Amino acid sequence: MKFPEHGICLYYCNVGPDWLDYNEHMNVAYYLKAFDDASEVLATAAGMGVEYTRNTGLSWVALESHITFQQEALLGDALRVESRVLAVDGKKLHYYQEMFRSTELLATHEQLGLAFDTGARRSVAFSTEIHAGLEALRVAAHARPCPDWVGRAISLTREKRTAPASGG
Repeated sequence: MKFPEHGICLYYCNVGPDWLDYNEHMNVAYYLKAFDDASEVLATAAGMGVEYTRNTGLSWVALESHITFQQEALLGDALRVESRVLAVDGKKLHYYQEMFRSTELLATHEQLGLAFDTGARRSVAFSTEIHAGLEALRVAAHARPCPDWVGRAISLTREKRTAPASGG
């Protein structure tokens, strides 16, 4: 795969009839499916796609995921998902995705991933090559501003929540 311009990995799909719920818009599960399929483009760009996993037994898994829904996706909509690396360390990857219909933002997805050994069924460090690929994607996308909502917690109020005081 050619390294993506500006570190942004692109994925395209269309909303089919089986993706709709009884509200006649795209079901929540298919937003995650589209984002997950798009994450494979990012993984492949970093050198960590399905062939890498088949050959090495090394992969990545999701630790935490956060989707926001901005607008409805409807039957037949042509979708574009843009994915980029926000941060990477020895074992973890923080990446962000935006889903568009033309220029209209429909949804966002943020995920924390973990390097994973499929044989041992446990976390491992990213290989030197994969870490370098992820870091190159991060650096290439660094000039693009990070949206304010990245990293926010889910809450009924917009105030930052603090941990309750411990009883003593």
